[in-house]
Amino acid sequence: MARLNPISEEHRSIQREFFRLDEDTTDRIRHMKPRLMRYAERALEGVFDHLVANPEVAHYFEISENITYLRAGMLAHCDRLFACRFDDLYYEATDQMGERHSKLEYQSHVYTAAYTNMLTRIIELAHEDRKKFSTEDLIALTRITLYDMELTVGAFHHHRIEKRDALNSDVVKIQHLLTGS
Repeated sequence: MARLNPISEEHRSIQREFFRLDEDTTDRIRHMKPRLMRYAERALEGVFDHLVANPEVAHYFEISENITYLRAGMLAHCDRLFACRFDDLYYEATDQMGERHSKLEYQSHVYTAAYTNMLTRIIELAHEDRKKFSTEDLIALTRITLYDMELTVGAFHHHRIEKRDALNSDVVKIQHLLTGS
């Protein structure tokens, strides 16, 4: 089960500051949230089409329930992200996503590519819309998306390292049992 990393709110605030997720940026994202959610729902079609067509991961998507589950999870996460409530629930969700992804045994580029494809499709949809995003809107969207991706992919690597360390510990225990030392 995912565990919330013991990072203080002060450290989280410093992380957000590195990404320039200030009040203006988060207010802008909250204001755009209804549009972003519409775009996210449409963008997922292309993301899943791409995943289904990719031989590296296509077998996972042969089960339609996997797509249904992931679509619902991704939309719920977008809803949480675009609300810009950086609370324990948000950070726990990013940690859980990273942990679930680490269990699938795909390389991290699969997740980074999914983020990239989702973000670029949202930007395309916004560009096609009659009320286009401003430069400031696009900057805010990019900042929050990359911050979220950093947290999730960071959790992915953290959980892979934990798993490797646990396996190494088990190997040492077995070696001690076999050698009697």
